[in-house]
Amino acid sequence: MMKLSTMKKVMNTVNSEWRSPLGEEILERWGYDKCSATILRASANFIFEFYKEGKQLFLRFNDSSERDYSSIEAELNIVKYLGNRALNVAQPITSLNGNDIEVIETKLGTFYAVVFEALEGKHLNMEEISDQQAYIWGKSLGNLHANLKQLPEEYRVNRPSWKDLLLEAKEALPKKELAAHKEFERLLIWADELSLSKENFGIIHYDFELDNVIFDNNTIGMLDFDDSSLHWFAADIVYAWRDVGDFNVKNPMITTFIDGYKTETNLDMEILRAFSGFERLHKLISLAKLIRAVDIDAAEDHPEWLINLRLKLSGIIEKYRLSIEKLNK
Repeated sequence: MMKLSTMKKVMNTVNSEWRSPLGEEILERWGYDKCSATILRASANFIFEFYKEGKQLFLRFNDSSERDYSSIEAELNIVKYLGNRALNVAQPITSLNGNDIEVIETKLGTFYAVVFEALEGKHLNMEEISDQQAYIWGKSLGNLHANLKQLPEEYRVNRPSWKDLLLEAKEALPKKELAAHKEFERLLIWADELSLSKENFGIIHYDFELDNVIFDNNTIGMLDFDDSSLHWFAADIVYAWRDVGDFNVKNPMITTFIDGYKTETNLDMEILRAFSGFERLHKLISLAKLIRAVDIDAAEDHPEWLINLRLKLSGIIEKYRLSIEKLNK
């Protein structure tokens, strides 16, 4: 989640038709059909849908204060590596200047922008998922991990590890968050004791939830590798099911997902059984990110959507905080 102040300055450029002169200025680097670019969402990134010569494409951009150029470059290297191995991963589209990433200086600041192809298929909600689709979803993640296990070492450069993410969380947490700081110490000890091997640890997607996969009959398209990191592969399974609440290996749908996964690669079940630690790790990192993101004062004059979003995020922060405090009792 980006800082709300950053979100506000860009969203202030969006009109009632969901178009933005800033988005259009950025898209001049690629070319686009006039009046076709509209914003889809703003969360960790700004995402615009647009058309070029009638073809659907997606623009993703970030304020330079949110992500650095080298991490985006490393992400795209992984995406192109996977594409070259025939995985159905949304590929970057080069700009008119021949670049995968464009650096755009504007009156609102510097932005890093990438354009991605659109994949065939559709997103599904958890309520729509059949057993067969859960199996295919798991099989797709297994295939992804099988290929990531072959990823050359140099592709890991400029991608964060679980420890990097945890240390960043510690730095972002205010000193008054005493329970969270104690949880940091516990998690550091816990994770350092987990086994490491080429079969159970490497680059993971980190966000293989349903909003980042597209179902097209018996195949799945993969999106958004911007959170990819060095982690235990089992954590990717746990994080893929975040929307259903606490992870449970006895959940029939999760069991089916794991069955599909195992058809493509090995799974360290001992590491997977440590799922509660991965949930705690994710919760602490998310807490720190959200505290950083909510950087606007409630008393200030904001548009209604921003007031509501701030209220929602503040509620999630409190939920995470209380959950962590319970661990200290």
